[in-house]
Amino acid sequence: MVTDAESGESLPSATILLEGTYRGTITNTEGRFSIDIDHYPVALIVRYIGYDSERIELKENPATSVHVEMKRSVTELEEITVTEKDPGLSIMELVIARKQIWRENLNTYKVDAYTRQSLSNDTSIVSISESSSIAYWDRNLGHREVQLSRRQTSNLSEDQNFSGVRYQPNFYDDNIQIAGYQMVGITHPQATRFYHFRLLETRQMDGKPVYKIEVTPKRRLQPLFEGVAWVLGRDYALLEVELKPNDVVNFPPPVQDFDLSYSQQFSNYGGEFWLPVDMRVEGFIRIGIIGLQFPRIQFRQTSRLTDYEINIVLPDSVYQTDSWFARADSAALKRLEPEIEPIPLTVEEVSAYETIDSTATLEEAFKPEGFLARIAEASDDNGSGRFSIGGGRVAASGFSPALRYNRMDGLHLGLKFDRRFEGAGFRANTFGGYNLHSGLWDYGASVDMKLFPFRGDAVYLKTGYSNSTDTIYPSKLYGIGLGSIVMILGGEDYFDYYRNEKIFTGFLFRRILPRTDLDVSFNREHHRTFGALEISNYSLFGWHDERRPNPLIEEGTLHALRFDLGINVSPNTYGFAGNRQFELTVEVADNAFGSNYSYSKFDAALSFNFETFFQRRLFANTFDLQLAAGTALGNLPLQRFGAIDGTKNRFTPFGSLRTRKYLPYTGSRYWLAVAEHNFRTIPFELIGLQSLADRGWGIIIFGGAGYASAGKDFSESIMMTDGVHTEAGISLNSILGVLRVDFAKRLDAPGSFIGISLPRYF
Repeated sequence: MVTDAESGESLPSATILLEGTYRGTITNTEGRFSIDIDHYPVALIVRYIGYDSERIELKENPATSVHVEMKRSVTELEEITVTEKDPGLSIMELVIARKQIWRENLNTYKVDAYTRQSLSNDTSIVSISESSSIAYWDRNLGHREVQLSRRQTSNLSEDQNFSGVRYQPNFYDDNIQIAGYQMVGITHPQATRFYHFRLLETRQMDGKPVYKIEVTPKRRLQPLFEGVAWVLGRDYALLEVELKPNDVVNFPPPVQDFDLSYSQQFSNYGGEFWLPVDMRVEGFIRIGIIGLQFPRIQFRQTSRLTDYEINIVLPDSVYQTDSWFARADSAALKRLEPEIEPIPLTVEEVSAYETIDSTATLEEAFKPEGFLARIAEASDDNGSGRFSIGGGRVAASGFSPALRYNRMDGLHLGLKFDRRFEGAGFRANTFGGYNLHSGLWDYGASVDMKLFPFRGDAVYLKTGYSNSTDTIYPSKLYGIGLGSIVMILGGEDYFDYYRNEKIFTGFLFRRILPRTDLDVSFNREHHRTFGALEISNYSLFGWHDERRPNPLIEEGTLHALRFDLGINVSPNTYGFAGNRQFELTVEVADNAFGSNYSYSKFDAALSFNFETFFQRRLFANTFDLQLAAGTALGNLPLQRFGAIDGTKNRFTPFGSLRTRKYLPYTGSRYWLAVAEHNFRTIPFELIGLQSLADRGWGIIIFGGAGYASAGKDFSESIMMTDGVHTEAGISLNSILGVLRVDFAKRLDAPGSFIGISLPRYF
């Protein structure tokens, strides 16, 4: 145990070094430590800032625990000449210069690590996880860590134990990643451009001065550190830092409150290089939205690094993958044993291990409150909807209702049945339903089956039949379900419709290249118009005034070969997150196939985003661009036209022309270009409205242009642009964490629009 010689108070995080080696440990919060010694005699060096170091000689294994009483250093302050340049700045300039010299000679190291993590709520420790590991560092290849052993409270499984040092910073690094932010380190070559350094006081240790230096950010909008650094005089090396991120490091809703602090000590172990001895992290996070509040989650991590091997050849195997973290094989993994030298548990941690059992789940410890939480609990009581058939596990299977509403079919009442066997690569589904207004039935079935492995994944066979109502033009943003809600509430019907009896068969090649899928199919379709069927004008609030007519199509039989190529395609998030993807569709129909239509149709869409300003932040400013275009050769029927999306009532997601109200543009030839720049909270921070920035409010500037043409005479109901449609606007992003308000102005013609959409987070 390590204590103050006068008061008897314990000294937490004192460093204990094994003289003449790169081995050591630290005391826990109660001042206790343990260290494995394999030969005698040895000497222990005990250090604590503001105290004279103690050298403890051990000739043999002590019969009782070692008690070290530390004496405070007698501080003799030198006279300081006050100039325009603070002495703290001069001291840190020397630290930075010295670091550049010795860091040049540091190429690799291997070190043994021990880590303990704990989670707590407002009343007690909820879980503890521990691990021992080997950490590697290479100047060019970075960090890697191999977990050798682990232990955790019984409410955690071994697979949930990811404790380690791989994400823990070395505050001697130039750039430091904290919670996704790229931070400028306080010893960065240009640190004096980012930080104020001010000398607070001078202490003494082993006859050398120790300077306590205050660290504060110079730049208000840059993610930086604040706190104190302890510098050993004459050597001009960091002894310890106590730092936390500034207010720029924050998170948007649903995170309501967040705090994080870091402490780290360094030693040169009597040699040239100053290396981390430990890392101590404390903090909390509070999450919630209106109607859903989680208890405060408190976390603490202590890591100890010891037994460094410097500038050795590291094993190639640890750098064969891009993963920072790996576990040793199952034979090497074991529960922590005493010889692993854990930092001693505190009394509270010992009690947690004894009292926490497998029933004390994290879900129970951090159980949310609020009316949304009660709704979620009620829904959980309804069961999971999973069942087994014939001994095989079936996922996402069973009957589900199929409801929709449009102006041609009226209300559709139907059922869907889906059966998918995990591991067997087989899925089958069927559907059927009746349309109350048109008096027509919808029905169909399809199967897909995994045939054989192919490069990165496999080849799947797909085949099916359907006879149902289809939309005349596609939408990349809106589905039938959303359209039904708008219709039943009295809004405009976004789509036009025809009847389509379809048989298809084809192959899906998954991952023919990384993140690339190819779908090849042959379709036989029989297209029929709704003709003179009366329009349904019903809504929940009464009969709608004269909904627009449904256009007639050119009836006939279509035989077409279709190719769909997708690269990095992700689900539509309605602008919640940016993406980088490319889609290409080619459809060829010809009289030689027995088709009544003859054409070649090409559609392509590209989405791309990249970071612009404040890239060191977790969420940098971003620019998003979306391009789409389509054209056709031959006689393209109306039901194969492409579309440029407009707004859906007041819903204005990214990818739409926001001043095109309630309807799309359609045509056999079209193009669309939309872009937006997300400034996030920066504008509010610049004008001093920090309260809005703390709530996650942001500013987005957007613009768009589109063109659609039929290429030949069609009825007046065809929705084409009159020239090029152009617009620009501004958005208030993340209002209350759940809303984005868009203000759009049409540029090529009179018109403006105010709509809402999902907030842009990523």
